[in-house]
Amino acid sequence: MKVNSQTMLGNDVIDLNLAGRQSDWKRKNYLSKIFSFQEQALVFQAENPDLVVWLVWSMKEAAYKIVNRITGLRFYNPVAFQCSFKIDRFSAIGKVSYKGEDFFCTTEISGNFLHTVALQNNISFDEVKVIYTENRPDYLEVFNYKNSSLRLNKNNVMLPEIHDLNTRAIYIASLSHHGRQLCIAYLKGKSDIV
Repeated sequence: MKVNSQTMLGNDVIDLNLAGRQSDWKRKNYLSKIFSFQEQALVFQAENPDLVVWLVWSMKEAAYKIVNRITGLRFYNPVAFQCSFKIDRFSAIGKVSYKGEDFFCTTEISGNFLHTVALQNNISFDEVKVIYTENRPDYLEVFNYKNSSLRLNKNNVMLPEIHDLNTRAIYIASLSHHGRQLCIAYLKGKSDIV
């Protein structure tokens, strides 16, 4: 699979408090359905296995969003997305491989959430703008009200885009929400002019 025809990004946020309450990753066969043997080994060897579980899941989900946006296909096959990473207390960097394509990831780790951005290999993380906000049912209206020069919209296939009202640029965006967290990531250096 080659997805270099356009520059793409994906992002995923996990509310760590909610994930800890809702998901029991230690139950039988849970990890084997979504993680490779190598990824499972990383979990079990980790100083903080809970954090590594959600880090790997977040990386897979962010890369999946790129593949979904390019192909238009919705599917569930997390084991097909292979992760490798280096982690410290507040961040992680790594990559996700899927069908011969590598997506590079950076993850911010805070006390309450972790947030991953995945990019194709020809994009710099410096080109990404992330907006952190509260997850609420009316997030679209609230975002558009609070931002005088930006509009968050869905395109004709219901994928998110940021419209800059001053420059008339349209930026590819990725939206992720979980629990109390909502993250909007977009490529501020790559746009289409309308």
